[in-house]
Formats: sequence, C-alpha cells, structure tokens
Amino acid sequence: MRSLLAVLALLLVLGVRAVAADPAAVTVSDGITVLGTPKLPADFPHFPYVNPQAPKGGTVTLAATGSYDSFNPFILRGSAAWGLVGPWVAMPGGTSAGGSVGHVWESLLTPSDDEIATAYCHLCITVEMPADRSWVAFNLHHRARFSDGHPLTARDVAWTFRTLLKYGRPGYRIQLAGVRDVTTEGDWRVVFHLRPGANRALPLILGELPVLPRFWFKGRDFSQPLRVPPIGSGPYVVSAFKLGRSVTFARDPHWWARDLPTSIGTNNFATVRYEFYRDSSVALEAFKAGDVDLRAENISKVWATGYDFPAVREGLVIKADLRHHLPTGMQGWAMNTRRKIFANPLVRQAMAEAYDFQWANRNLFYGEYARTMSYFSNSDLAATGLPGPAERALLDPFRADLPRAVFDRPFALPVTDGKGDDLPELRRALALLERAGWRVRDLKLVDAAGRQMRFTILLPDPSYVRVALPYAMTLRHLGIHVDVRVVDPAQYEHLTDNFDFDMTMLVYGEGDIPGSEIEEYWSCASAHAVGSMNLPGVCDPAVQALIHDVLSAPDRPRLRIAARALDRVLLWRWYLVPQWTTDRFHIAYWNRFGHPAAPIRDGFDLDTWWVDPVLAARTDAARHAGG
Repeated sequence: MRSLLAVLALLLVLGVRAVAADPAAVTVSDGITVLGTPKLPADFPHFPYVNPQAPKGGTVTLAATGSYDSFNPFILRGSAAWGLVGPWVAMPGGTSAGGSVGHVWESLLTPSDDEIATAYCHLCITVEMPADRSWVAFNLHHRARFSDGHPLTARDVAWTFRTLLKYGRPGYRIQLAGVRDVTTEGDWRVVFHLRPGANRALPLILGELPVLPRFWFKGRDFSQPLRVPPIGSGPYVVSAFKLGRSVTFARDPHWWARDLPTSIGTNNFATVRYEFYRDSSVALEAFKAGDVDLRAENISKVWATGYDFPAVREGLVIKADLRHHLPTGMQGWAMNTRRKIFANPLVRQAMAEAYDFQWANRNLFYGEYARTMSYFSNSDLAATGLPGPAERALLDPFRADLPRAVFDRPFALPVTDGKGDDLPELRRALALLERAGWRVRDLKLVDAAGRQMRFTILLPDPSYVRVALPYAMTLRHLGIHVDVRVVDPAQYEHLTDNFDFDMTMLVYGEGDIPGSEIEEYWSCASAHAVGSMNLPGVCDPAVQALIHDVLSAPDRPRLRIAARALDRVLLWRWYLVPQWTTDRFHIAYWNRFGHPAAPIRDGFDLDTWWVDPVLAARTDAARHAGG
C-alpha cells in the first residue's frame, strides 16, 4: 500500500509518460506539473499557442513608473530595472499573465501559458525524480551558453541557488527551505536533495529559478545594487541605458536557445525599450502621444474615460478586454498588526464594516468590479458556506483560539445600496470598536487614556488617492483621524520592506495550486523577515498548520479542503479589508502588432506577439505625423 501511495504522489509532481511500480525507481521526464500530467508530448515542436512563423524584428517602447538604480532584482537593496525577469508588462490584480521567466536570465524550465502549474525543460533536457521525492535532478543542455559564449553549467545552477539563499530577498529562504542541499555531478547535472515532507511544488519552483553566471559575479558583492548591465543566457541583452531613466534590451542574434521548442515563436522583438515616468498618469500621456506602444491599464476610471482620443477613434490605438482564467487572489487594505492600533481583530473587522464597496464600485469603478470574497478568488479553492466535516477536522485542533464564526457562519461582507448612506454599517463598526475599548468623545474616537485613534494609509502612486480618500472620509465619521500619504515607489518599497506603515493597499497573487509563496505571505517566519510579503504580520498557529496542510495535500480534493480551511481563518482574522477583483485584463496598444488568434488561459503574453511590418508602417507614420 505504501508503495502505491508513493507512486501516486510521484504522478502528482512529474509530467510522466510511464511510471514503474517500484517506489525507488527514478522517473525521467521533459517537464514538471504539480497536479496531473502535462498536455504536450515529449517531442512537441513548439507551444501550441504561438505562431512559429512569427516575424522577428521591430522596436517596442514600454513605460515603467518611478526609477531604477540597479540591475540586480534579487536583493532588498536598490530598485531594479524592469524587464530583467518576468513578463515585459506587469499585469494588474495580482495575477501572473505570461509564461516568460526571464529575458536576460533564463531558468531550467519554461512555464506554459495554457496549463496549470506546468513547465517544460529549457536549460535542461530532462528532469529526474525518485518515487519518494527525496531529490530532483536536472540534466542540462551541453550547448547552453551565456551571451558572452561561456558555457552554462551545473555549477552555475548550484551557485545561483546558494547565492540567492544567502543574499537574496527573504522570500527565497522561505520558499526554498525544503531543500537540504544541492550537488553537482559533472558539468551538466545538478541534484537538489529535498527534506522529508517538502512542498510538492518545490521541484517546479527550483526549475523556474533564474540561472546566473557564477564567473561573472566573481569579485562582485551580490548584496549590493548592480550598476552595470549583467550578462545572461536569455534572448535579450542590455544594449543601452541611462540609469534611472531608460533601459534598452536588444535581441541576441546568437541566442543559443532560439530553436528550442520552448523558444520558437517567442521573443520576437528586435529591441524592447523602457522609458521611466514619474507616475502612471504621466505614462498614460506618453502613450497617447505615441511615445509608448502598449500599456496595461489597472484603473477603471481611466479605462472608461481616459482613452477617448483621436487615435482610438481612428483605429490607430486598440482597446482590448482580454479574459483570463487565472485565480485572482486577494486585494485589500492591509493592516499592520505589529502596530498596537491594529493588533485587535475587532478593530480590523470594524475597518471592513466601514468600507462601502458598492458605493466605490458605482462611483469610482464604473461598476466594473466584483467584491473579493476569498484569498483564493476565481478558484475552486475559495471557501463557501459552512465548513464540511473534512475542513472541521483540520480546524478543530484550534477551535479554542479561533473565532466561533469560522465554524458556524459563512463569511460575508457588508452590502450597501451604493448611495453612500451606510449608517447601519457604521453602527456595526462602532459597536465593534466599543467592544475593543474605544469610545466616542467630542466627536473623536479615543482609547481609555483619551488618545484619538489615528493612522496613515500609505500609497505608492497618486492614482490610488481617489480610492483611499473616500474610505478615509468614511472612517473620519467614526471619529478616526486618517491621513493619506503618497511616496515614490522606491521609498514605498523601503517602508513596506521594513514594515514601517499602518495601512496600505496589498495584492496577494495566487495560482491554481498554492506553493511556497503562501509561506512568505502568512507564516510566522515571514512575519519577522524584513522584505517579506507578510505585511500584515500574520503569525497564527492555525494558519501555520494549515499552510503545511495545503503544501502537503497529495491530490486536488484534499488540496481544496485544506485551502478552504486556510481561507476561512485568514478571512475571519480580518488581516485585510477585501477590495475588488476582475477576470479581465485591459490592454491598450498602437495598432502595429500581430499576435496569435487563439485565446490562452493566461489571457495575455507579450512574448508571443510580434511587430507587423505593414501595420507598423501605417500606424507609425500616422502618429509621427501627429495623427
């Protein structure tokens, strides 16, 4: 029986074509998926959602906000240039559209845009894992090269892993804690030895880590911002830059991987250039002027009213609503429980009672959004109704410490008529505050010592002020002194890295199969790790245990049970005031691109687009002529 279970567990991790019955047997595969099996055969010629004949060439200009002072995105210090890792365009709402891991630095695996938690060999040729999941090995391409011609070897992979653990952002140490050690076997094989009970997604996480050039970083202090362009193994190199103002990536004509199945039809632009703007409103004006080719819009008012200009009416600019099928996670007003004011969950619940989402959706968002009701929204992992017997079995050991509502009430948020006359909700909020020891005196909410409740909402972009100010005004009706403070992105990152804030807007992005990121979000270790994503300071025994249950769930049904139980605890602890969600991406672009016609699960991936020479010639001529 134990042998059968071990084999079944292996099926959940490796994308296998056949598995031996012996639990000690090693399975060899060309890809990894967390639950299920990959869609594509071992000899697939290219991803099915790309155009393998996509033309190469053309220049694309994109916008970034703020500034940058480093080419090292892996450390806390400095602000890194966009485009080194991740998709070209940041998508709003916490989702992760686009399968690209890196444009300068590549990874062992390349994720699929149209599959759940699945990636295929890229720097590697095959992946090996025994049925007991005690290790995972990657066998590398012998011809893998960095852009300067140096071979990319297993030693680079191992060095990268150790360096990110030692010097990287705290999230690396949290997510990779299940690795006991890493060894190399010759130049082309690297083996990660895993701890018992390690997160089932860990092999996929390891495969998607960037691989950095060990020899190039020799003599450089990895913990410091990097002021010179690095080399990598990816399709692009940094060809020009003005620190803090612009950076240009040029497609490497000698890119070693250009003919791999994971590469064909992707990375089609000859040049990608980023211009850095003070904020999103300035970036939008640059787009209207034709200085920027494409942008993702995350402000509903701007999407509804800000794109009525001649180029749109003439068809020179395309507005596209792209539906995705991704979990949207949680977005909300995050309260820092390290601050005394938000240490009491009754106060946090009162903040949620006072937020009038229906008014905001009608007056600020043009009715576009739905209310976020789960940390796993747009997913079957979201808790609904009352917990069933299996969920209660996970929750019962913590019954004495959890709110009774976790067990006997479906989670609900206030629903108003949207007219802004939310007196019943304010009365409930005030009752909660009074239970927490606050009283209204002389129109001020004060504690036992007569001190008024006051806090600041910290924001990284002026465009969020229109969302924060109405909420702050509502809270002032309760006698709370609320300030709204906007800082530049670099300062915001510094303040939140050090948990030096009261309340802020936070997005917890989530995937179909939660992985080690939930440890960085909500574990006790991350609550004390500077630079982690655990901004609320969650450190709760029930949450800690349920994180383990989620990460160790052997199949989808048990994953649903554990995730829903975790969801209930997080919701009823009121760490965030839930805001809004959508299953659409808003993309606006000058009509100079071609792209695959078939929709993809991720909704959008600029890496699969290309510059259409005919469209570009017409559109570029019109906009340069002032059209």
